[in-house]
Amino acid sequence: MDLSQYLEMFIDETKEHLQNLNDQVLVLEAEPDNIDTINEIFRAAHSLKGMAGTMGFKRMQRLTHDMENVFSKIREGKMSVTPDLVDIVFKCLDAIEEYLDCIINTSDEGENDNEEIIRMLNACLESDGAAPAEKPAEPEKAEQAEAPAQTSGAGDDKKKFLHIEIADFEKNAISEAKAKNLNVYGATVYVDENCILKAARAFLVFKGIEGIGEVIKSVPGVQDIEDERFDLDFSMLIISDKDIEQVKKVIADVSEIKEVVIENYEVPADAEVVSSVRETDNKSQKKKEDTKKTSTTKANAKPVANRSVRVDIEKLDVLMNLVSELIIAKNGLVSVSNSNRSDDNRADNKAATQSFNEQIEYLERVTTNLHESVMKVRMVPIESVVSRFPRMIRDLSKKLGKEMELIMTGEETELDRTVIDEIGDPLMHMLRNSADHGLESTIDRLKIGKPQVGTIQLNAYQDGNNVTIEVIDDGGGIDVEKVKQSAIKKGHITEEQAEMLSEKEAIDLLFRPAFSTAEKISDVSGRGVGLDVVKNKIEGLGGDVEVSTKLGEGTKFTVRLPLTLAIIQALMVEIREEKYAIPLNSIVTIEDILVSDIKYVQQKEVINLRGTVIPIVRLDEVLDCPPRDEDEENLVVVIVKKGDKQTGLVIDNLLGQQEIVIKPLGKYINIPKIISGATILGDGGVALIIDSNSLV
Repeated sequence: MDLSQYLEMFIDETKEHLQNLNDQVLVLEAEPDNIDTINEIFRAAHSLKGMAGTMGFKRMQRLTHDMENVFSKIREGKMSVTPDLVDIVFKCLDAIEEYLDCIINTSDEGENDNEEIIRMLNACLESDGAAPAEKPAEPEKAEQAEAPAQTSGAGDDKKKFLHIEIADFEKNAISEAKAKNLNVYGATVYVDENCILKAARAFLVFKGIEGIGEVIKSVPGVQDIEDERFDLDFSMLIISDKDIEQVKKVIADVSEIKEVVIENYEVPADAEVVSSVRETDNKSQKKKEDTKKTSTTKANAKPVANRSVRVDIEKLDVLMNLVSELIIAKNGLVSVSNSNRSDDNRADNKAATQSFNEQIEYLERVTTNLHESVMKVRMVPIESVVSRFPRMIRDLSKKLGKEMELIMTGEETELDRTVIDEIGDPLMHMLRNSADHGLESTIDRLKIGKPQVGTIQLNAYQDGNNVTIEVIDDGGGIDVEKVKQSAIKKGHITEEQAEMLSEKEAIDLLFRPAFSTAEKISDVSGRGVGLDVVKNKIEGLGGDVEVSTKLGEGTKFTVRLPLTLAIIQALMVEIREEKYAIPLNSIVTIEDILVSDIKYVQQKEVINLRGTVIPIVRLDEVLDCPPRDEDEENLVVVIVKKGDKQTGLVIDNLLGQQEIVIKPLGKYINIPKIISGATILGDGGVALIIDSNSLV
């Protein structure tokens, strides 16, 4: 029986059961005698066991069966819930999550039997809940576990670029580069094992290399790296005119890169060169490929994308009614069109024109309502992202030895599914920062008269066309002077610049790449480490992030995100002969200014608008438009904002406000950062959408 058709449903339901189990076990930890919670955990474990068995995932079935046995005994009153048992159950849930990740990526549960966890569960059953003794790691295995941490870089296992298969055209590119006296390097990059956003780190490495050379080959491929389908290392072949130390420094400067192994690259004599044109009658090569394909089918299986959204039946009823009205409107237009063809009477034509206009208005109303209804279907409560954070804070509390609690509000706030999928990791990173570096230790809190238990708040609420998410802690806050000194030490700014910085500008330094104030690197986080990636991720979603702090009282991260990424309100403008769209939610005002009012500060053009000095950007210069035929006395300036910063964009003409559908330009076009996408206009033309955030 082909079960692959049910795989996506299995993944969705397993995620739901896992989240429910995490929530219920947290309740059980606080209320060990809560019989309702015990029954709910038993039922969820029983359901997971049955689902895994049906799908043929025997390892997951065995683990959940043993979990079910434990809670069956607890239900019967033959065993009590202890803190040690709760820890073991959480380990079980982590193991099930590991199985699920393997299933998502390879459609197979992997080879890990989790014998140690099963032994601990069975020991609990035998001892009625007492903690089983931890089995010491075998010496050989311990040595193997430590081996990857060695950083000698001497062995071929570190120089994975030596084993890269190269195609004919790549070999030719290497030969041509050497003929032009360019350097060819092989590099293997190792990412820190605690890194949350591996793909983002790899992207920053590739971006850095682009500035000094070219990557001609990577293993795994670029698409796999983008989709985070790699472990903790990837290899590259790089062509550059820079020396080896400069290239190494560019890669190593990306935060959370643990190690870089780089050498001059020569095509090995025994290297397998993959011909770009395969001979179809080469049977031995085909046999080799078939054997290789069979052995790696499961390992390289395409990840199962989670593309389903659960929708309230009432929302579908509304959609159905609107589609019915759309058909009625279409029939009305067809009827008017037919009467126009058959009637020659002028009076009849006038009546037909009026009827046609009425039908168009009706159609416009229906399509507007249809759009709103479809957007509601795409909206998902933010609860689906934040529900996993209480368990994370509980684990961090134990790991860091700090007492802390997470208070969440506004979990019912809805966001577009595309935004929801991307926002989880940045929020997790900010919460880990608050837990590790925001909150003081329990002893320090008691010394200064603060409550023993530290508080982290996660608040979400809708604000106009945006959703605001706040992460607030009542810890020690950010020491601005310490941030400035760290920035001077790392060469980001000079001492003179540090003296000129306002508190907010100093805090913004935390978002610079590879910036950290931590004296000792923590395996949980470091205030500032990774915040550059958080900022890039949120701005990539059309949002922004701000930090406010008060020394000794706490820190607040504020994230603002658009409700949806699909359809937005925009101001249509004209620059020379081209039309462009500027998102309306970033516009403050539109001004008509005299050219004579433009002043210069540090050789940059600025205007003084009602007491506020605002820098201006001439979009025609940024977009490489041809110069004007004649100078004008007046300029139209669109004032846009990002946080509390403002910038004026100089345009030629205003065309008016319009609702636009955002179309991505795809990966084949190398577009500058200031263009966030495109839209198709009513006349069939294409207008590019300007990303005002990057211009600010």
